[in-house]
Amino acid sequence: MALRGARRYGAPHRATPVACGMERIDVLKLYHLPGSRSCRVLWLIFELGLECEIEKMSLADGSLRTKSYRELNPLGKAPTLDDGGVVLYESGAIVEYLLERYGAGRLAPAVGSAGRAQYLQWLHWGEATLLPPIAAINGNRFVLAESDRSEAALDVARRQLSRVLNVLGGVVANREFLVGDEFSAADIMVGYGVRLAKMVGELPEQPESIHEWHDGLAARPAYQRAFDGGFGG
Repeated sequence: MALRGARRYGAPHRATPVACGMERIDVLKLYHLPGSRSCRVLWLIFELGLECEIEKMSLADGSLRTKSYRELNPLGKAPTLDDGGVVLYESGAIVEYLLERYGAGRLAPAVGSAGRAQYLQWLHWGEATLLPPIAAINGNRFVLAESDRSEAALDVARRQLSRVLNVLGGVVANREFLVGDEFSAADIMVGYGVRLAKMVGELPEQPESIHEWHDGLAARPAYQRAFDGGFGG
């Protein structure tokens, strides 16, 4: 796999180990595209203090389209996690997997606890409810060919996003975190969507509570490290 920036004078790309934290995990490797859903995984890794190898992918250099990478992730997208031969490429599944395997009870309410149900709802809400209208907006603004873009679809997606964000704004009003009084992986899953909307200029000024909640997340060192590097590599 190609690590952007590792190439010198035509030499082959080589993956670079990155110390993500203090806990040593020899086999953990993340293929990361800056700004993509892999930021969720990287954010979690930094929060947990895990050590891993990060291979930085790029939209520009073809690293997502190589045969070797497609063998890991058939769609050629990011993230992809390789944990000693256990390969996953769905960000929410990776978050749950890492918490089960390396979380040691951190960043998630215990199974059967009072906050578990709400935690699970928001953990999945971030991808299943928040991301679809943002993806539709991005598609009709940036991704699709001009001939496939639709102003009508863009308008519908923006209205859907507004409704979704109004729900979120009511939940986080006067609250620091989504579930209970502690930061959790639910904040990571939903926080990424808010960050993405903001990054592409589609986060409305209201509800103000979303900005306040997101600003609190953005102050976390792990968040700042995860989103370093812009978008697309």
